[in-house]
Amino acid sequence: MPPDCEHKTTQMIARRDGIDYVECLDCREIFEAEDLEPVTVEDED
Repeated sequence: MPPDCEHKTTQMIARRDGIDYVECLDCREIFEAEDLEPVTVEDED
C-alpha cells in the first residue's frame, strides 16, 4: 500500500455542474477540489 499523499501538487482537469475536479500530480488520484479545502466549524453558543 503506498504511503498517504498530501496532494500538494495538483492540476485542475475538469469542471462539471459547478464542481472542479483536480488530479494530484504525485499520486495521480482524481478528486473534487473542495475536498482539499479546509472546512471551518463554528460553535453555536
